[in-house]
Amino acid sequence: MRFAAVLLLLLMIAACAPLWQQRPASDPDLLWQLRHQALVDLDQWQLQGRTAITQGKEGWNAGLRWQENRGAYQIKIEGPFSQGGITLDGDATKAVLTMVDGQIISATDPEILIKEALGIQLPVSALRDWVRGIPYSAISIDRLELDDKGQVTHLIQQGWDISFLKYVPFGSNSLPAKIFIKRQDLSLRLAVTRWRNLE
Repeated sequence: MRFAAVLLLLLMIAACAPLWQQRPASDPDLLWQLRHQALVDLDQWQLQGRTAITQGKEGWNAGLRWQENRGAYQIKIEGPFSQGGITLDGDATKAVLTMVDGQIISATDPEILIKEALGIQLPVSALRDWVRGIPYSAISIDRLELDDKGQVTHLIQQGWDISFLKYVPFGSNSLPAKIFIKRQDLSLRLAVTRWRNLE
């Protein structure tokens, strides 16, 4: 009887605990909060992979090398066998595009620079967050879906529809390996073959 009484008392105490204390540690929302902060703090990284860009009836396939180092970035889009391509270097104040023929074009905004030089409306600034599997911090979130590990599976921001199709381990966390981004007649597929921490 004494054991039963103690057990009943413990159950009553647990039932009176605040709701936030009753949520299991595996709650996707709690896991997302931990993931989000860790990925925001990840500001030195490098990825290698391939991208397929489609706009209307035109399409491009290219290799991709991307490096971020505490706000400074370099994005290389390479042709077949790593030949040719373009390089975009920048930081918070400027963006510089080096064309395949060596021509150099600069602007304060990478989106305007890419649009004027290549005729493609690429969300470069937002991609710097999306490739890490987090929303772009400068614009509002219209939709955010998580899996049971707290990883973003679907995100919509200002008309951009982003699907995260695969994640791979990265240290104590995970990062996207396949991303599909679309808006109106533009789509971007990104397949990451390698993530690397620069630290």
